[in-house]
Amino acid sequence: MISPGARLLPASIPFRFLAAALLFHLLGWTAMAASAPILASAGGGLGLPVAGLHLMTLGVLTVTAVGVGFQLLPVAIQADLPAVWPCRLISWLLLPGVAVLGWGMMMADLWLLGLGGSAVALALLVFVVVVGLALLLTNRTKPQVRLVVRHLWASLACLVILAVLGLALLGDFTHGYLDDHRTVAVIHLAVACYGFLGLLAAGFVQVLVPMFALVAPQPEGQANVVLVLAVAALVMASTGAFAGAASVGLVAACLHVHDMAGLMRQRKRRDLGTSFLLIRLSWIMLPLSLVMGLLLSLDLLPAWGPGVFVLTLVGGWLLSLVLGMLQRILPFLAAIHAAKAGRRIPKVLELGNSRILQTQSACHVAALAMAGAGMAFDLEALIRAGALAGAAGAAAFIVYALAISLRIRALPPARTAASKEKTSP
Repeated sequence: MISPGARLLPASIPFRFLAAALLFHLLGWTAMAASAPILASAGGGLGLPVAGLHLMTLGVLTVTAVGVGFQLLPVAIQADLPAVWPCRLISWLLLPGVAVLGWGMMMADLWLLGLGGSAVALALLVFVVVVGLALLLTNRTKPQVRLVVRHLWASLACLVILAVLGLALLGDFTHGYLDDHRTVAVIHLAVACYGFLGLLAAGFVQVLVPMFALVAPQPEGQANVVLVLAVAALVMASTGAFAGAASVGLVAACLHVHDMAGLMRQRKRRDLGTSFLLIRLSWIMLPLSLVMGLLLSLDLLPAWGPGVFVLTLVGGWLLSLVLGMLQRILPFLAAIHAAKAGRRIPKVLELGNSRILQTQSACHVAALAMAGAGMAFDLEALIRAGALAGAAGAAAFIVYALAISLRIRALPPARTAASKEKTSP
């Protein structure tokens, strides 16, 4: 458990990433609503759909992973970051880089693609160096720490590969040197989502689920089997053997979900709120995405298959997981930063409004259902309605975050609060 002030980074570092992620979340759903006609007709290429996808994968998922990861990393591996200034440098590169890259994709502007893509790639390279140096200083005597370290090393390797592939894909728009742009793009998507983001999430889940659910950590041996299978599947995917990769990945995913379900049955905290409803949804969507990936690789899905697959993978699995975790992490971080600033330590439950989170969760589920059905039945209006529901959920999450900020500022100093308690009858 994180104690106030223990290995706590300056508040401006994690919260700048989280604020940007919440904004990109809203922009990503908005871009999807605007691109509904293209999605309904199964269109492709540069434009709003690709821009919206990267606003989600880079702007929401990667930005959240970097920002939250910087705060969780010292606790998860029990070693401090080598320095704080690289975290700020990454934010200066990554956040505007994602915005420029997204705009370049939307406008099909090759100069902006190069500028934004270079900034994002450089930020991710610095992230690899910072996290890698921290991992080298890790004390690996505890099984839980060893699990996190193994997952993070594998995730960093995937991050390097996806950055190289991403730059190659951007360069191909200008120079046209790739023989099969689509296959490279599929490998890039698999390495980014199942590799970098998936393995990073699987590593931090070893810490977050036991902490939030009050349950003993997962046995090391079981998690190692899942990790080996996941890495094997990623190696197969990187060679273009998508059917084999999906099959092996499906076994790994089912084992992972089975292990997480086992932890849930043993938990001491029974009421986990709406956050774990989204997390459980993500555990359902993970194997479902791999089933769809397998069917796609065998050419057994109709024209709407690729779009629904990406929605299941990015929106159903990763975004559901990140939003569920953020519902817990955001008030938790706010509370411990308030304590560090000398304010009364608030209860996490008193910071947030559960009704807003219920609204946000309902909008997210509705967005996935309506957008997926709209793609499957080629209904532009249903896709747009789903995307607007997602945007409404994103707006609700922003309201939730602003409410937390206002309540933190309204907290009295710790000494004042303590003196009032002593003098009160």
